[in-house]
Amino acid sequence: MRIKAFNLIALASVLLIAAIASKARADSATGSEYQVKAAFLYNFIKFADWPEEKMADDNEPIIVGIIGSDPFGDAFKPIKDKPIRGKKVIIKLFKGLEELKKKSEKDTSEKHPQIKAIRKCHLLFICNSEKERFKETINLVQDYSVLTVADTQGFLESEGIVNFVMEEKKVRFEINVTAAKQAKLKIRSQLLRLAKRIVEKE
Repeated sequence: MRIKAFNLIALASVLLIAAIASKARADSATGSEYQVKAAFLYNFIKFADWPEEKMADDNEPIIVGIIGSDPFGDAFKPIKDKPIRGKKVIIKLFKGLEELKKKSEKDTSEKHPQIKAIRKCHLLFICNSEKERFKETINLVQDYSVLTVADTQGFLESEGIVNFVMEEKKVRFEINVTAAKQAKLKIRSQLLRLAKRIVEKE
């Protein structure tokens, strides 16, 4: 009975992602591209596994960070009150890395509150405005099990984990499995099957 229930849950999860992908194809042509991407971000959280220490406290929310010039606006509004894994999801906005560095005595000072807050994120969307600092930003969080996401060409080659791409006005995504492993994250097979491209170094 438990196995059957688990299979039903897994099937429902796959169907949910497929529905989101289908919605992305429709909405990206006629609605808000970033509403679609916001919905995908929520689903990325459902189909990624963090180390136990990152998720240990049941009272702590799941944090989605956005660093740089925020393109989402109110795109999260329709889904922001929906819990994931029984946890509340909160969205935090961070100024670009260059501006953060100006306010810090040292570029990556452990004492700098904004740097510490970025490292506490579970998922960090790195905006296009930060493309010149992709690698630096990724290095900043790589040892803190943060799922890094962007929508800029070359992000996976900078060791980012997930990158959005547009294909015939459809929102798709690609995944760097090697980068995920380096960040001690596991991307579930249900999500990998939907990726347009998978990067995995042997």
